[in-house]
Amino acid sequence: MLITDAAVRETAATLTQKLGGDWALDPEAPADGAAHLIHSDGRAISFRPIFGGATVQLWITGNAAPSLPDDATPAERATHEAQIAARLAQGHRYNKATTLVTEEEEDPAVIILRTLEDDLLPAFEYKPRYVGHRPWIDLFHNALAAVTAEHDAPSAPADTDEDTEPEDTKGVDADREIEREPTPEDEEGAQPQPRPTRNPDPKGKTPNREADAPPEPAPEPTSADETSPTANGRPRKPTPKRRRRPAPPDPV
Repeated sequence: MLITDAAVRETAATLTQKLGGDWALDPEAPADGAAHLIHSDGRAISFRPIFGGATVQLWITGNAAPSLPDDATPAERATHEAQIAARLAQGHRYNKATTLVTEEEEDPAVIILRTLEDDLLPAFEYKPRYVGHRPWIDLFHNALAAVTAEHDAPSAPADTDEDTEPEDTKGVDADREIEREPTPEDEEGAQPQPRPTRNPDPKGKTPNREADAPPEPAPEPTSADETSPTANGRPRKPTPKRRRRPAPPDPV
């Protein structure tokens, strides 16, 4: 929708109502075909139609920086100086043109208000360095990235007592402790059993003495009843052996 020179002042009154606060029409503005709005703190907004009312040229004018109290701390003074360096200086202007021809046929006051809120009003506090620069957008993205990084950062593990152990490791440590320290019963079972001693010879002669003794004559054949007691699987009284001649005595 086009805006005519006659509709400029009417559009300015509508903007004053939508902006609210301490904005008002500047009564001291020159009659130059543009609309001028003034804030109680000295900030100013101006616009005029160009290209036959199809486009509107908008600009803002900076105001004086707020004063700092005499008893301000060094930190407050540093913050104040940083704000002065970032804001639009008094009497300096920043402008932007926007088209009023849209598919939705919006009212010129709606288009002008959206342009002011998105591109011009924030420039009072954060002046752009070049055409199209919007430093307040960069500040927003940086703050959002910092919050996201802080949220995604892993939290520090809580301090715990050294004697406290997790639940899932207590059972494992107990099993390992049992394996490291066997019980007395396990030690007794692990000791080697003594080898069984051989029964002494029935005649009371040790193997060494039998090896030293002279060989005895071969005994006469005996019957099945006179066989070794171990042949039938049960103990039997030994049968005296028959000898043709007496055995020679053991050597002294």
